[in-house]
Amino acid sequence: MCGIFAYLNYNVSRERRYVLEVLFNGLRRLEYRGYDSAGISIDSSLLTSISMDPNSRLSLSVPPLVFRQEGKIESLVKSVYEEVAASDLNLEESFSVHAGVAHTRWATHGEPAPRNSHPQTSDPGNEFLVVHNGVVTNYAVHDRIH
Repeated sequence: MCGIFAYLNYNVSRERRYVLEVLFNGLRRLEYRGYDSAGISIDSSLLTSISMDPNSRLSLSVPPLVFRQEGKIESLVKSVYEEVAASDLNLEESFSVHAGVAHTRWATHGEPAPRNSHPQTSDPGNEFLVVHNGVVTNYAVHDRIH
């Protein structure tokens, strides 16, 4: 059975490590529901593009980070920290506004695999993310669009 847990802090300084641990703990509380894979997304601080919107306002694009893993939540935790250790991601960086979402998935369509885990992304830049509980019955139409 799927489960969704989200975290938002506003005007309260929190380190990225704290946000990750809150999300992991939220997933741990959903373990009783049964699942075969899990994933999380957190805000990034890596600026990828600067552009002007149609109203001549500066628009900053900062894609969220997405981590997905087949198996138990502790497999996700381990893979996230391994990926962080191999990158220059600063877990002590503080944010006064930060959003994150976590999801456990029970496969009803598609095999248990990171590519089928949530959050699902719109494109390689993670411009748009979605987590949901349930079955997307018109998934074949979406596959043809992409």
